[in-house]
Amino acid sequence: MNTIETTLSSSKLASSKEYREAFVSSFLKRYIPFQIRTIRKKRGMTQPELALASNITQGVVSRAEDPDYGNLTLNTVLRIAAGFDLAFVGKFVRFSE
Repeated sequence: MNTIETTLSSSKLASSKEYREAFVSSFLKRYIPFQIRTIRKKRGMTQPELALASNITQGVVSRAEDPDYGNLTLNTVLRIAAGFDLAFVGKFVRFSE
């Protein structure tokens, strides 16, 4: 099991709906910006270059890479994925998975 799977199977997550919701929200609000920044840097792209490829502004890219922003929209994630020529796959799963 990886770290998130281990955490999700913990007893606190198993017993508290509010805790599960907060955990997943916090994880995603940090993980997606981290992925965006990591992919961009690995490709040697600047924020303005990613913005141009994604048809968004550099400011939107900057906010998308900020784990403290917390208001990233699915539309922005999809545009950035298209700018990378990648697919973004989000899915609903049970906490037990």
